[in-house]
Amino acid sequence: MGGVLGKKFAFLFLAFLVVAGGGPLFADEGTTVDGETKRIEKWIPDQKILVGAPPTVIPLSGVVTQFREEGAFGKEKPFEPKQVRVRVVQNSNPEVVTPVIERNQLCLVWNGTETDQTSIMLEFDYKGLQVYNSFNVTVWEPNFWMMGLVVLGGIGIFMFGMKILSEGVQRIAGPSLRRMIAMFTGHRVFAFMTGILATFLLQSSSVTTVMTISFVNSRIIELSQAVGVILGANIGTTVTSWLLTLNISAYAIPLVGFSALFFVFMKNERIKNIAASLMGLGLLFFGLKLMGEGFSSMKELPEFSDFLQAFSADTLPGLLKCVFAGCVVTVLIQSSAASIGIVMSLSMIGAVEDFPTAVAFILGENIGTTSTALIASLGTSTNAKRAATFHAIFNVLGVCWVLALFRPVFIPAVETAARMLKLHLIPFGIPLAHSIFNVTNAILFLPFTRVFARLLTKYIPDRAMEKRPTETGLDPRYITSPNIAVLQSRLIVQRMAKRCHKMGEEVFRLVQGPLDNGKEIQHPFREEEAFDRIQDEVIRFTSKILSMNAAPGSAEQAREHLRMADEIESVSDYLISILKSALKLKESGLELPKFVKSGLAHLGDRTLFLLKDINSAFDGHESADYFLSTIYLTCQELSAELKELRGRFMSEMEKGNYDPALIAGVNAQLAFYRQVWEHVRNIAEAFCGEK
Repeated sequence: MGGVLGKKFAFLFLAFLVVAGGGPLFADEGTTVDGETKRIEKWIPDQKILVGAPPTVIPLSGVVTQFREEGAFGKEKPFEPKQVRVRVVQNSNPEVVTPVIERNQLCLVWNGTETDQTSIMLEFDYKGLQVYNSFNVTVWEPNFWMMGLVVLGGIGIFMFGMKILSEGVQRIAGPSLRRMIAMFTGHRVFAFMTGILATFLLQSSSVTTVMTISFVNSRIIELSQAVGVILGANIGTTVTSWLLTLNISAYAIPLVGFSALFFVFMKNERIKNIAASLMGLGLLFFGLKLMGEGFSSMKELPEFSDFLQAFSADTLPGLLKCVFAGCVVTVLIQSSAASIGIVMSLSMIGAVEDFPTAVAFILGENIGTTSTALIASLGTSTNAKRAATFHAIFNVLGVCWVLALFRPVFIPAVETAARMLKLHLIPFGIPLAHSIFNVTNAILFLPFTRVFARLLTKYIPDRAMEKRPTETGLDPRYITSPNIAVLQSRLIVQRMAKRCHKMGEEVFRLVQGPLDNGKEIQHPFREEEAFDRIQDEVIRFTSKILSMNAAPGSAEQAREHLRMADEIESVSDYLISILKSALKLKESGLELPKFVKSGLAHLGDRTLFLLKDINSAFDGHESADYFLSTIYLTCQELSAELKELRGRFMSEMEKGNYDPALIAGVNAQLAFYRQVWEHVRNIAEAFCGEK
């Protein structure tokens, strides 16, 4: 029994310490007032006011609602204002503010003319019990330029951190990223998943969308595939908004510092890339922190508070106004992630108190982010414009149906999901709403990707006499990522190789025939001119890649593609030289000996097999080592056959049976064949990474 009573007594004593320690009368001990140790309370909160503000009146009857008398164990008595005498004990800096007590009210008369602060201590006397209330007061004069620069600097650091994070992740996952995007297929689900994963790695739906438009422009993917990728990109971008909910702002600067040390001093490329990614992550959260601090200062300004209060999603006009504001901000800064960061910063500091208003801003961001793709589509092919138009239509239609069901369905659905997941609406509700919006839209639109592609083709028809802006569709302005650009240049070089093989088939068919169809003869010459243009475009494109901060692997591949494009263009030159030599002999009325004509035909056929082997290697049908050894062996065999043919021709020539022009023509053709094989061998070496 005694043990039970003892436990109860201990429990009550502990409760007394907790309650009394946190109660209003015995909040703090050990503060000296007038040479005596007194208890200090915090009934009146700290005050912060702008310079020149009118006096602040604080009713003292509303400060204390209940209290405990000393010795009144566990009992609380209501506070009667008339029973308490209040007086100002001290004011550390009377020049800042003059406290006056009149009719049970504390009136703070602000005297400060510049940013300054002080503290005020009041004495509450109740039946001889003295309780002292201390609070700080601050008079401040806003520096509009500095507050604006802090917010702008925060946005800039945020966007720079996002860029470094994206580039670091791309370097780490570069080969995997290229392989993934190379798996583009006509199936909408694969294209959809590619859009999600690419945006996750690139950390930007705008980058993925612009990349997709550039792929469509260069005819690497079809419009229906691009539609699937864009749907996936809208889901991938929600990862960034969830990333911003991590509360690591306090560790942002140490993270940047340590990561920078590893990035500067480490030699291992992978460690440097991981350090760059972490440094970007730290900068991202440091920028978010700066935005929050800048907005916190602005929140104290009546003008800024009034401006934000003008945006409310309570009514349809107010809802549309919020959506429009979110759209405009995103268009101006060209970053949906930064727009979401701004909204989340305003929400977390309480500047945007209404959750539906914050969601309305996010809906506007989904429309504004389409401007990047629309701008990128200027000057591109009609198909690329269709892809950019779909991105805009998809996001606008998605926002429209959400607005129609905003209050009765969408916001309750988000709130219900947050409760089920046990997430606070601030800050988790914003990325949750963003995710629900994009996932629902993707589910609704994904089954109809081919339908949308057909509708876009119908209502955005090909322009009459449309001229492709470039031969390949490559444009250095649209390089959003070195890793993606390397894949694009590879696909263009692969297309060059296939086109060169077809040109070879056409040339050898012509030289082995009567050479009497002038229209057919002109086509290889036009193709050779096209190869010159393609080479120039590849040079400009790969030079842009090399000028960027690309990973060593990507830079090396860009140099290989540049070399292969040059070698393929040289093959096309010598194919035309073979055709020109045959035409010259025909114009001179000279006929090749039958054994020479048969020998050249055999060399031509085997040369086509060499060009076909190049295409097989690009398609991944052979290993690099086997491919290179096969090319070497074939070139050696061809050189031996050419040497044998030349020897036989020289023997016949010594008999004096041939015209000198014929001799020159045959020797020239043999030399041109040898040059074709030499450049094919160089292509194989470049493909396999040989120097």
